[in-house]
Amino acid sequence: MEQAARLLADLSNNAIHLQVGIHSRPRPSYNLSAMIIWALGVFIAALAAFLSAQDYRDHRKPMHPLPSSSSSAPTNERTYTAHQPSTSNSPPPDSLELTPLHALGFIVMASSALLVLFFLKIYSFVKIMYAFGCSGALTQVFFFPIYTKLFTSTKYKRYMSQVCINTPLCEIGAVSRIEVLSAVSGYALGLAWLILAFTLRHPENNVFFWVVQDIMGACMCMLFLSIIKLNSIRVASILLIVAFLYDIFFVFVTPLIFKGQSVMITVATSGGPPKADPSWCEKYPTDADCQGGDPLPMLLTVPRIADYQQGASLLGLGDIVLPGLLLSFAARFDEAKKLVGFMRTGSATPTNRSPHTCPPDSP
Repeated sequence: MEQAARLLADLSNNAIHLQVGIHSRPRPSYNLSAMIIWALGVFIAALAAFLSAQDYRDHRKPMHPLPSSSSSAPTNERTYTAHQPSTSNSPPPDSLELTPLHALGFIVMASSALLVLFFLKIYSFVKIMYAFGCSGALTQVFFFPIYTKLFTSTKYKRYMSQVCINTPLCEIGAVSRIEVLSAVSGYALGLAWLILAFTLRHPENNVFFWVVQDIMGACMCMLFLSIIKLNSIRVASILLIVAFLYDIFFVFVTPLIFKGQSVMITVATSGGPPKADPSWCEKYPTDADCQGGDPLPMLLTVPRIADYQQGASLLGLGDIVLPGLLLSFAARFDEAKKLVGFMRTGSATPTNRSPHTCPPDSP
């Protein structure tokens, strides 16, 4: 700023002719990172929906028809039995089917949490809780399947499957060595991410930081969709409608209430964007007016490609989870239809025969 003022003073005092050319650095015409993060969000939602219907596929595969004394028994009267593997050591994961009351309660809790963050500004606490929550998701969704697949084909399979901890504390129960290794790996990676979040000025520019954050967010979405499930289109409609109104209110209506401050944007940017001009902050990043604007970690991020101004494309986890709930419901509905069709006809494809059509008489 001082150099510009000095140049203007020299031009006004000295009658000289000076030509000034403005040069602009080239920027990409297309935001490739936005396309990448869109594809990543779609992939995570589709994969989580596919995995949420795995229990129906597991029930359909081991079914076999029982031998019947009459070979002319109608197909739809056959009896099927399922020989499922023993799951005494690995009980099925708990799940919660949402009701209309749950959908309304979810929005009330989300609104309350958003207002608490807006008034108390406890953004560091949110990062800590998110890191520990995602560490658990990393353990279950990422590391445990990888280690299980890895040690299955080695001589250490029996050793890693043995129970090394058995405690009634917090209903933990029996814990195998492979589960301990998965937990140590998950929480160690989450701790490393948390240290970078508090020590770097702009951690989103660090490759390790944003890659780990995207992996943690993907694991959290898949774990959420494997536990929280819809049981009807009516619940899905209520949830998506109230979520739409929730977004509209906290983004566009709250500035009319809180003197121009949008609650959603303020919380999402950890207190709001910097007050100073971006060009000033680029030269003096430690200035007090250049602080703030770092987004909360509950999102996926991909830095802009070949853009000297840096920045990143962001996608909130809620934008993946809410449509993912509907995708999960559709996937489980399709697999349930296949299971019912298999039990009736012995084929995974359900028949389209009208229920009022009688089978032809036997000769």
